[in-house]
Amino acid sequence: MARLPTWLTESERKRLWGLESLSKRDRAILAVFLFGGLRSNELRMLDVGDIDVDERTILVRFGKRNTQRLIPLHTNAKAALRDHLGDLGDGPVFLGNRGARISNRGVRHLVKRWGKQAGLQKDLHPHALRHTFAVSLLEAEVDLETIRDLLGHASIQTTSIYLHCTTQRKRSAVDRL
Repeated sequence: MARLPTWLTESERKRLWGLESLSKRDRAILAVFLFGGLRSNELRMLDVGDIDVDERTILVRFGKRNTQRLIPLHTNAKAALRDHLGDLGDGPVFLGNRGARISNRGVRHLVKRWGKQAGLQKDLHPHALRHTFAVSLLEAEVDLETIRDLLGHASIQTTSIYLHCTTQRKRSAVDRL
């Protein structure tokens, strides 16, 4: 069996999301990962015009296969993005320290730092937050095909790895009886 991805439990998600020290930008980045399931590069390449807060959508144009998909905005993501976008004009949604589009390295560094601030024992990385989004959807009993569409996977086989994550949690729950 393939190695299971790293994801956050519900309590870990709450600790991370509950960090009070996050800037508007950092909270918006975290919201797009946790409540939108974007890949790091998809997040980096977002432009202000790709986000419609009123319609509650994000247009993802830089997927793995260079395809487009429309992601509905969760209430938390809508609020975080509205706060962050109020400070921006046109152009990239997420800027780095030098005023240019944030780098993959910059995103990784932020995510790792947030994990430490939240006291998480996991080595947190952006893709773990994408995995967290997928597992959260499965735990909410969303069907695999919808999850595949939201993640932008070409094949349902790719998405099916998350079934093993929830199976493992169910087995663990039964073992605790």
